[in-house]
Parts: sequence; structure tokens; C-alpha cells
Amino acid sequence: MPADYELTLSDYLSIMRRRAPYLIGIFVVALVIAIVVAFIIPPTYRAAGTIMVESQQVPDGVVPTSIRSSLDQRINVIKQRVMTRDGLLQIINKYNLFRDSASTQSTTELIEKMRNRVVVETLSSDDAHTNQQGLPTIAFTISFEDQHPDVALHVTSDLVNLFLDWNIKLRTEGAAETTQFLSDESNKLKAEVDRLEEKISAYKKHNSDNLPEQLNLRETMLARAENDLYAVDRDIRSGNEELRSLEAELSAAKHGMSDNPSQTLPALKAEYTKLSAIYTESHPDIRALKRKIDALEQGSETSESKNISDNVTSLAEFKLQAKIDAVNARLESLAQQKKMLKEKIGENEHAMELTPRVAQGLDVLIRDRDSAQRKFDELLNKKMNAQIAQNLESENKSERFTLLEPPVLPEKPYKPNRMKILAIGIFLALASSAGAVMLLESIDKRIRGVEAFTHVLGYRPLAVIPFLYTDEEVTHKERTRIRAIFSSIWPRLKLK
Repeated sequence: MPADYELTLSDYLSIMRRRAPYLIGIFVVALVIAIVVAFIIPPTYRAAGTIMVESQQVPDGVVPTSIRSSLDQRINVIKQRVMTRDGLLQIINKYNLFRDSASTQSTTELIEKMRNRVVVETLSSDDAHTNQQGLPTIAFTISFEDQHPDVALHVTSDLVNLFLDWNIKLRTEGAAETTQFLSDESNKLKAEVDRLEEKISAYKKHNSDNLPEQLNLRETMLARAENDLYAVDRDIRSGNEELRSLEAELSAAKHGMSDNPSQTLPALKAEYTKLSAIYTESHPDIRALKRKIDALEQGSETSESKNISDNVTSLAEFKLQAKIDAVNARLESLAQQKKMLKEKIGENEHAMELTPRVAQGLDVLIRDRDSAQRKFDELLNKKMNAQIAQNLESENKSERFTLLEPPVLPEKPYKPNRMKILAIGIFLALASSAGAVMLLESIDKRIRGVEAFTHVLGYRPLAVIPFLYTDEEVTHKERTRIRAIFSSIWPRLKLK
């Protein structure tokens, strides 16, 4: 038909009548194929078991949350342990799975096929069951598909048992390994803390005079030493003045020019009167004063007065010399004190200059010690938590897997869904028959119908003469149709 010609309803009905054998034939063939496929696919049975994760028996406030691992992560780890090559191969050999294809497929292909049939599905907390105590839990299911229901049941039971066993083993081993690791690390940090403590102690001992806590004492000692030095300087100046005075008196006494007023006659008499009121005449001091007075009264011409004067002068020189020696001794002592005080001041000043440097080094050591101590305390806390977790695992008080619904023998096949296959087959049969007719019409360039003829010529025909088939043409047409249908069905039947 012309490409720009729009088909009407009568044209569609005419096409369906004209192509009815193709429509019916292709529809029937496609439907038969769908029915054969729906009923020839072998049934597959699925057995499933549900495992519930019970919450730990100890309240949340007792056990820190840091010791709990992610449930999804734990299930994935257990799944990887269960789905190992050796484990799956052992199950395959135990139940003689894939015996029909064992000779044509490799071991790797059989194990991959086994993995594809094992399904692990987790359930959210909204869909999970709750235990008797009402605590929220999470569950997951383990299922296996096979053409034999008893095989599916046994394999699923083995997989469920493997999940339960591996959960206990992994959690116990993980808690023990964590405790051991934290114990080793805490011992290392403890040794580091002890090493730093010994280093700080040795540093303080080596710099005992320059420690920061002695700075106030050093300042006090420095101020006291400076005050003592000032007093010593003052005493030295006073001693020097006294020494110069005594040396002048000694020089005057040697030349008989004693300027000591106490050696004059009136002074001696006054001293004699004073002592006479206290002592008797036989007292040595009274007698000495009396001799001096007599000597001074008689004059220096007589030999006796000369001897007395010489004795008096010698006694005065001796006393003055003794005083000078005492002052010199005191000045030497003051000089030694001054030297010691200067050394002490220098030591204190030097120690005070070194104190900031010593304090800086000590602060570094203390900071390292405190940092190591904090890490040790944190690690010790984690170690205690790990020990609690290990005790929970050993006493089965932590999160645990409990078989909530054991696998049961499947009564109905899980797949295929034969009704769904039939519905899809009917739809495909209709679509294929309609598509075949549309393809034939698009290939056929002949003009059919009055309206199409009028559209091409521009005017309507006067009369329509139908095509008349002879008996031979009708017979040949029927045979051709039968051969076409048989040739389309025969290859599929041969494959089945």
C-alpha cells in the first residue's frame, strides 16, 4: 500500500481476514512454545532458615559500645568464612550436588554455581522479631536452591550450623586477640612511661641546683648574700678606720707622745680614786696606778721614774699591738667572708641564669611523659573493655546468633512461576503474530481495497472484481502453509 495512505478500521479488519492463517498459526506456535517452556523447566525448591541476633544480656551502660562490631560487617565476614572453596566443595561432595554437570564443568565453575545458589538476606530492625525480654534484635535468613527438596533442606541446615559455629569462633578469637594486642601495647607504653620517669629523675638529679622550684630559694639566698656582703664591706671599712687609728696611737706611743688622755696624771689619779673605792691597796691594778702616779709626780729625771715610764710605754705599745693584730685578724676573716659571699652570689646568679634552660628541658621531658601516660591510660581502659568483652563472649552474654526458624522441607517449588511464564507467552504470541503480519504488509506493495485504489488513482472505480482461485492454486496454497508451519515447529521439537 502507499506509504502516505492511512489505514482505516475496515482496512485493519481486511488485513486480519486476509492474514488470518499467519495470525493464528504464529500465535498458536508461540503459545505452544510458551506452554512447553513453562512445563518443561524443572522445578527448583528453596529451603531457608532464619537466625536471630539477640541483644547482649548485660545493660548498655556496663559495656562500652566500642567493643561491639557492626552486625552487617560480622555477617559478611562469617559469610566469607563459610563460602570458602574448601567448605563449599565439601558440601558438594557430601550431597553429590551437580552430578549431571560434574563431568562437563570444572571445580571452579561448580563452586561458583554453588555460591550463586546460596542467598543471605538481612532483615531490618523494623521487620525483625523480638526476644522474650522485648529487646530489639536483627535477623537474617540463609537459603539454598536445588531441584530436590530434601537436598535443599540438608544443605541449608549445614549452612545454618556453619554460620552459628563460625560466629562463636570468630567472636571468641577476636576478643582474645584484641585483649592480647592491647595488653602487649599497654606493656610497651608502661615501659616507655617508666623510661621517661627515670630520665626525668636523672635529669633532676643532674640539675638539682638549677631546678625551677628552687628559683625562689635562689632569689632569697642571693638577696641574703648581697645583704651580708654589704654588711661585711661596712665592717671592713670600719675595721680599716680602726686599724689606722690604732697604728697612729702605736706610732705615738713608740715616740713617747701618747695622746691617750687616760695616761695623764689627773686621769690616773681619778682612776686611782675610783678603783680605791672598790679594791684594796694590795690589788695589782691599784699598785700599778700608784706607781704610774708616783712616777709622773717625781718627774722623768730619776732613774726610777724612767724605768716606770719605760714600762708604761711598753705596756701601752703591747696593748695597741694586740688590738692591731685583732683588727687585722678580723679584717682577714671579713675578707674571707667577702670572698665566700661573692662566690655564693656568683653561684646563685649562674644557677638562676641556667634555670630557664633547665626548666625548658624538664618541661619537654614532662610533656613526653604526660603524653605517654595519657596514651597508657587510654589503652589500659580499652584493655579493660576488651577483657570485659572477652568475658562476655566466654560466658555467652554478648550478642549471639540464635536459630529462630530452622529450615523445613519445602512443599512447593520456589520457581519457575508457570502461570507467569504462560502469561508472558500469551503476550509474546500476540506480539509476534501481530509483528509478523505488520512485517508482511510492509513488504507487500500491492494495492488492496477501494479506498487505497481511489487514493492512488484519484477517482473511485466503477466496479470491483474479486480474485478467483482455481482448485490447483487452493491446494498448492494449503500445502505451502502446512510446510511452513511444520518447518517452524520441527526444529524445536527435535531439540526437546
